[in-house]
This record gives sequence, C-alpha cells and structure tokens, in this order.
Amino acid sequence: MTSDLINTFTPKNDLGDNDFRYETDLHNIFDTVRPEVLKGLEEFKQKTTELEIKYGSLALEFAIKWFDYTDKLSPDDTYNQYNYRAKCLSKQLSEGLKERGFKPSNVTKLIAAAKFQKRLQAGLFKGRKTGVNQRIAKIYEFVLTLPISAQYLLAGMTDQGINKAMRYEKDNKQWDSKTDTFIGKPLTVRALEELKKQYPINIEENRGRKKNPLSQLERVPDNQEAITIESTEVKEVTQESIAKDIVSLVKQLDTSPEVWKDQEIISILREAKRELMSIAHLALQPTKELTPN
Repeated sequence: MTSDLINTFTPKNDLGDNDFRYETDLHNIFDTVRPEVLKGLEEFKQKTTELEIKYGSLALEFAIKWFDYTDKLSPDDTYNQYNYRAKCLSKQLSEGLKERGFKPSNVTKLIAAAKFQKRLQAGLFKGRKTGVNQRIAKIYEFVLTLPISAQYLLAGMTDQGINKAMRYEKDNKQWDSKTDTFIGKPLTVRALEELKKQYPINIEENRGRKKNPLSQLERVPDNQEAITIESTEVKEVTQESIAKDIVSLVKQLDTSPEVWKDQEIISILREAKRELMSIAHLALQPTKELTPN
C-alpha cells in the first residue's frame, strides 16, 4: 500500500488536510484488498495523467478554435440575444472536455490558457497600422513554450508578474557543481505559483470579490517590457461600430505582395470568404444607393 493511495482515500478535515483519525480504518480496508487491485489503481492514475499530458495540447487547440467561433457571435443577432448562445456554447465546451475524460481542475486550466492565448493574439495587432506589437509577440512566443499549467498561472498575473516570469532564469542563479558556474534556475510551476501570489491580476479577487470579466490587453509600445492589462467599460455593439472596427482592422493589414504569398494568412481569411466578399460588395456600392438607417 503506497502513501499516494492512502493520501487519496483519507478523509479530509476542515482545513483540507488528511484527518489521521481514520488511519486505522484505511489500513483495515486496504489489508483486505488484493495487491493487484491496489497496483491497478496506481497504474490507472499514472496512465490517465500521462494521457492528459499527451492530449492536453490538442484539447487546448480545440478550445482556442471554439472561442474563435463564439467570439464572432454578435449579441445583436436574434438567435444570440444577451450573448446567450455564446455563453451556452462556452459552458458546453467545459462539460464536453470533462466528458472526454479531462479532470475538472485541468479543464479549468485549459479554458484559462485558451482565453489567455486569445487575448495575446488580439493584442498583437491592436491599435497598430502595420506589423505586430513586438513585445506582445515575445510574450506570446514565450507562452507557447510552456505547459498548460504554467500558461494558466501566467493568465492570472499582472504585466509585471509576466515580465518577472520571462526574466526568471536570468534573475535567479544557482551554483552548478558540474560546470563549476552559476546557472539560471529553471522556471517551475512552484515558482510561477509564487509569482502569481505576488502579482495577482486582480487583487480584489483575493479578497473574495468577483473578478472583473472585462480585463483585456491594451496596446503596448514596442519599447515597453511588458503588456498592460486593464479593465474597460462595456460599449454598445452596433452594426455601425462593427463596420468601423472592420475598416480599422483592414487598414492595419499589410497588403504587400510578400504577405499575400503567406499561405497561413490566406487560410485564415478563407474562413470568412463569403462574409468578406459580401463586405467588399457593400463597399463598392455608391454612397447615394445606400439605404439610410
């Protein structure tokens, strides 16, 4: 009988720690179970953990594509009033991942990591006429190298915390007897947990208040070392405001011949081929033919 199995099945006290008053009961129960059964339970946990690690990146990619779609749903549409359809789909994403075999705690991390990547992707081009924000690009590149649990922790940090995480190995040295030199400490999940405690994205959340769901990335100058995350007011979304946003984004898109050889960009645009053609048709109409609202 291993300590891991004992820890799993021991009742917990009010503080969430093992209640050792039940230690004798656990031994009495486990003594009646065949060793093959206990070994099987250990192997089951090990294999499920390995499977979640193996397929977690695929689930993360799936979640990002899911949010790509739900983010495009307009609250103005009759079938999505009050953004109900998008909220229902987002909820079912979590339920579906659990049904597929992912632990609830890991689903929470997957969803948070997916939303964090989406925020970074949006920040790459926000407020820019050409190119991408190089600082956010570096952060995004850094995030993609990390496991999902680390991305989840970064998603809960302020810009200063994220910057600290990116510089962790440079700022923290340890003696390496093999090379007889000081080397950078690796960025571990435990280190990220400590950084999150020091630089939480919302201090009020630690006081029991509800987290502001409107936090998002703001445009960051290229010479700034970190991203800025702030809360913004809810703005009414109208067809006119959507049109203005589209025009603003299109003007930021680099239309040089080199860009249009990029198959990835072409593939992205083709996802909205019909809608883009319709918008182009509207833009070609003489102004006098447009029906006033």
